[in-house]
Amino acid sequence: MSKFEYRGFYQKYDMSEVIKIGTGIIKVHDIFDDLPGFMFEADCLFIDPPCNEGNLKSFYTKADLEKRKSIIAFNERLFELIDKIQPKHLFIESFASNKKNILEKLSTRYFVKEFTSYYYGSEKNKCYIFYATVVANDFELPYVDEEKAIEYICQNLDFNCIGDLCMGKGLVGFYANKYGKKFVGTELNKKRLACLIEHINQNKIIVR
Repeated sequence: MSKFEYRGFYQKYDMSEVIKIGTGIIKVHDIFDDLPGFMFEADCLFIDPPCNEGNLKSFYTKADLEKRKSIIAFNERLFELIDKIQPKHLFIESFASNKKNILEKLSTRYFVKEFTSYYYGSEKNKCYIFYATVVANDFELPYVDEEKAIEYICQNLDFNCIGDLCMGKGLVGFYANKYGKKFVGTELNKKRLACLIEHINQNKIIVR
């Protein structure tokens, strides 16, 4: 049995099909497979993708799967899907290792703002959040903590539906649901995605 059980919430739910939970729709899904149709409902995306080859491999390892392709192929596929979805608002989290690549891809498509951030509540865990739009606007992120930034976006940004192609344990879905906003999302690891279902059912974040 994998040591990455995430408290075993996945054992409580059927993770094999499209799942409707709270204000959203989610599915266990590999980004290299055909995108579920519901993802095209998103006019806003917030994505925290893997940042390097080792990080990508760990995503598959924690999901008890074999890594399919390289980080280069992943990034190409990610932006292929972004181009298909055509969000009005796009937030992408990056780290030092993939910052240059993400910024180059964004800059050819959008107006881009950069915000310094951190995750897991510690300033030692530095990262960046890029906010990209087709039309420049004055929306700002007043928080540098990643979780607070996501909550602020879900509460204050004007969008119809927020999506996430790498949902993880589902902060985007949790806070969208909290503020009555529609969300859609996909995640490779059923064990991580099940955390979102549990969090919404319990109305609180249980696992960081």
